[in-house]
Parts: sequence; structure tokens; C-alpha cells
Amino acid sequence: MNVTATNHDEVSALLTVTLDKSDYKDKVEKQLINYAKNAQVPGFRKGKVPLSMVRKQYEAGIAFEEINKQVSEALNSYVNDNKLRLVGQPVPQPVDDLNPNAEQLSVQFEVGYEPEFTVDLAKYEAPHYKVEASEKEIGQSIENMQKRFAEQIPQEEIGDDTTVSLEISQVVEEDAEGAHNHPPKNITIDATKKEAFQLVKDLKMDGSVKVSKADLESNEELAKELGFSKEEVEHLHHDQIEVKVKDFFGLKLAELNQELFDKVYGEGTIRSEEELKEKVKTELDEYFQQNADVHFVNQILAQITEKEEVKLPEEFLVKWLVFSNENVKTEEQAKEILEAEKNQLKYQILEGKLMTDNDIKLEYADVLAQAEQLVRNQLAIYGIHHLPDEEVQKYAVEMLKDQEQVRQISAEVGMAKLKDVIMEKASKVETVISHDEFLEEVKK
Repeated sequence: MNVTATNHDEVSALLTVTLDKSDYKDKVEKQLINYAKNAQVPGFRKGKVPLSMVRKQYEAGIAFEEINKQVSEALNSYVNDNKLRLVGQPVPQPVDDLNPNAEQLSVQFEVGYEPEFTVDLAKYEAPHYKVEASEKEIGQSIENMQKRFAEQIPQEEIGDDTTVSLEISQVVEEDAEGAHNHPPKNITIDATKKEAFQLVKDLKMDGSVKVSKADLESNEELAKELGFSKEEVEHLHHDQIEVKVKDFFGLKLAELNQELFDKVYGEGTIRSEEELKEKVKTELDEYFQQNADVHFVNQILAQITEKEEVKLPEEFLVKWLVFSNENVKTEEQAKEILEAEKNQLKYQILEGKLMTDNDIKLEYADVLAQAEQLVRNQLAIYGIHHLPDEEVQKYAVEMLKDQEQVRQISAEVGMAKLKDVIMEKASKVETVISHDEFLEEVKK
């Protein structure tokens, strides 16, 4: 068995896998003997079927199966031994007559792979912001804690200090066919959610208002405040949603005392308002800095994507798209798809190369730790800061039963490790700014 390569260029080749009959003959013969031992054919006792009869009926199928297996193994070994990072999958070339009884046979595959290159991170430079929380942001965070443990005060009507609970449902048209089961969303808003609050502020208990899908598409802020991402709006099944007031009330904020400190951070962790402010500032600074580090990394990656030359095996990719996608009928269609996806493909190759060159590997423990952190972040939104580690891990393990979550979290872990490498090796221009200033920078 042998594999040879005929290079078209530095990123594509024709691989030829050559098998001698001796490579698979003995294994085929062994399987035929096992068939003969177990075959049940009318007129013959079990195990007494003539080998010639079994050979006539089964030899070709067994031989082709063994040939396919050995060709696949040889191809994979060649790719691994030569450290080829394939783009797409090998495309088999048509074979006019594959004769399993020939003394030698060959199968050919077109392959495309990533180019050989290196990225010198040290030559890339971007602003790295040190973002500090303001007194306003610290105060807002503490007020959110007070709201979480606030006493609800009944109100006659919705006012500027009112918290409103909403139920949001899709409106099924009268002539809609089939079953429609779309669970409603339940959200809580106040006057800080300006667009949503304006929508319902004149409603009474159980009052409702309808919003069109078109309005949600044109007003992303309203959609966001009502709990819809841009993608969720696009995938709404119906043309309208109904926003219904389920409850509303005022809030008597929880007092800033030891009882509140213990509820939020655990008994005895915080003992004064001053300690609380310091703790909140530290948490906000860490959160803001994480965002600033991500912004720095994204700037570096954008520069790398723009400046690094990445040669793609374009001719191969056209063939692969036609071969692998039944909806792509012509090379012209494949070229259009490739042109649309080219930049994203280059980015993926660059990202993968950076991870390979910097020996970045993903371990289950890393994925679990990231899932646990996501759980903590979600709990923190609701003011829960001291759930026992074993409870957090239980939620995280449950989250990782979803394969899509595993894929997404694994990507986050890989990017986090790559971020650490870029933070270490790329050049930084250090700048201290406020969070508001940082948000303006991000918008640019």
C-alpha cells in the first residue's frame, strides 16, 4: 500500500492511493471462510456450504468493503503523517473500472489544505484600555442589589417609579394553518427600559398592546428591551406580538445594612457601605477590563486578518462544494458561495493557525470551568453571588448535556486561551479611560 502526492500548487494536490492485491487478499479470504461457517443455505447443513458458492456470492462485496477501509486508513495516515490541515474533505476522482481481482489498483483524491505560514504577533500593536468604574456605575449596581431584595408596594397605575411584569406572546393569525405552540416570554421592566416602558405606561392591569414584526425589525432597542435578539425577531413565526401587563408595583428598596450585605455576598463578607462600594468597584473594574481585553484582542485579530496573506485552494474548494452539496449544481454557483465565504474562511484558518502554533489545546476541565463561570454570571445578574460550588457545577454539567452548548462553550474556551496568548505577545498602547469613553471607542 502506498500514497503519492502530485502537487497542483502549495495548497492543493492529487493524492493517489495504490493497493496491491496482497494488502487485502488474506483479510477477504478470512471473512469468506467465516461466512461459509455461518451461512444457512437451503440444501446444506450449517457450516457445510461450499466455499466456492460463498465466494461467488459475497467475494466482490467483501473485497470492495475492505478496499474502501484500507484506502480510507491510508489517506488519513498520509494526512496526519504530513501534518496537512485540510480545507474541506478529500474529493474522490471517478474510477471507470475498479477490479478487486487485479494485482494492483489505484484510487485518487483531490485535496486542499491550508498554506504554511507563521504570524509574528509581536509586530502587531493596538490601544489597550484600562477601564475604571465611575461612582454612577457603582451606585447603579448597588441600587440593583437593593431592588432585588426590595419590598413590593401595590400601585393604582403605572408611574415613573413602577416595575412592570409583562407577558409577550406571538399573535396567531385566524387563517393560520396547523398547530402553533409558541410559549410566551415573561419579562420585567422599569423606566430605564425607555422604549418598552413608553409602550405600556398607559395600560391598566391585564391591558395589552400589539407590536408588529416590522416594528421590532426597525427598532432594535425596543426588541432588545422586550427580550428579543435580532435573530429571534427574524425567526418569529407570525406578523405580530402581544405585550400584556400581568402585574405592576412600586419598590421599597432594601436598606443598605448588614442583612442586605449578607444576602448578597454571604454572612460576614461585607461589613460596611464602604466595603460594599469597594467590592462592587472591584467587580465592575474586572468585568469592564475583561471587555477591554477582548476589544484589544479583536483589534489585533482584525489587523492580522487584513494584513496576513492566506492563500486558499480555491479551485479545489469549487470542486468540493459541487461534490459535497447536492444543492450546488454548477461551478458558477460554487464560485459565488466561495466568494461570499472567503473572508470568513481565511479568518478561521488564521485563528486555527494561531492556536496550533501556540500549542493551544482544549480539555474537558476547561470547558466545565467555563460553563460554571457562565452559570455564575447568569446568577449574578439576579444578585445571587454565593451559591455553593457544588450547586454551580450541577447546573454547569446539565448545561453541557446540550451538544450545541458544548460546541459554543468550547469555542469560547479556545478563544479565551488565544486571547491570553495575544495579550502576552502583541504590543499594547496603554490608556486609562472611563467606561462611557470605552463604549464610545467600541462603537467606532
